[in-house]
Amino acid sequence: MEKFSKWRPFLPLQAPSSSPLSLALYPFALAFGLVRVTLLAVLALLHFVLVDTLLAPLGAVARPLSSLLTALTARLALVLLGYYWIPVETVSAKRARGGVAQTAGAPRKGDLIIANWTSYVDVLFYAFRHNPTFLVPVFAAPAASGETFGRATGTGSASILLPSSSARCDGYEAVSALSLLARTGALPPTTGSTQGTVFKTLADARKAAPGPVLLFPEATTSNGRAVLRFGEGVLAEEVGKDGIVWIKFTRHAAPTTLLPTATCPIPAVAAHAFAFAATLPLPRSMAVRTLHPSAAPSSPSFLPSEVLASQPGGLAAAKDDKAVWREACGIVLAETGRVRRVPGMGWAEKTSFLEYYAKSRESRRR
Repeated sequence: MEKFSKWRPFLPLQAPSSSPLSLALYPFALAFGLVRVTLLAVLALLHFVLVDTLLAPLGAVARPLSSLLTALTARLALVLLGYYWIPVETVSAKRARGGVAQTAGAPRKGDLIIANWTSYVDVLFYAFRHNPTFLVPVFAAPAASGETFGRATGTGSASILLPSSSARCDGYEAVSALSLLARTGALPPTTGSTQGTVFKTLADARKAAPGPVLLFPEATTSNGRAVLRFGEGVLAEEVGKDGIVWIKFTRHAAPTTLLPTATCPIPAVAAHAFAFAATLPLPRSMAVRTLHPSAAPSSPSFLPSEVLASQPGGLAAAKDDKAVWREACGIVLAETGRVRRVPGMGWAEKTSFLEYYAKSRESRRR
């Protein structure tokens, strides 16, 4: 994996080598996997018929029943996958003094949730807890691929990365939970390729949604060990004036010989999900950290310029006034998850990684 080291945030986390015990238990794990996949398919069908087909056209009128059914199907799916208990921790900002003394409450209509994206499990959790309107950034054009990189650039360096895409965010597509599960690992949509409703701004989405909206600003999944760079034009507006902004970070356990990791940075969700389900019914772990609203971007005391000034490069990290909010939200998301940011690595760079990764796998098969 050393040749992929420059794309480390996109690399699938590797489990330790198989042990004699894991090999002996594999037939039982496979049997559990077949049962799990069957039950999960039944839950998905029920959700599609009851929520996406019958209740979705009714809008806000049916939201209480829709939220109840979504919470039920999503929580059952999490239990089937081994998530019997999911701890949620409310934290204060690294810059703040003291701890959090009061509870944070829950997101409601008009609120914006900003979260990292690592797996379809994340989607199930947020559907269960908040039943939000999921938003994915839509970009004007796909990122360039097939260009030279590494030593092929003629620089003699193997660590040269492709330049970030100049394609800007044209809006935000509202995506159902089931559709988002299928998109796990994929690159973001581009203008003209969307199927759902596209909102020009987050403010428009927050006004139209029957409940809170949830944005994955990274626009694609990573392995959860860092926060990716947000694309150009994402969060290019003041997000704190129309409601509360919630910063949430999910982190999954590292893989073991018996349990693979839930993170799915590669667009092979069906194969990953089956391998993830084909395990013994052992408890899995994930953690969700929520930044307290008093330290979030919607707080009156939150100053994006102050957040940027505390980082290397200071205000120079933002190219213009609109980029200030994007950079500040990226910083607080990384601080909430206690991980680093990779400003030179985003969805555009993942395009090149996926191309190189596919060619590498193909060459190994020969």
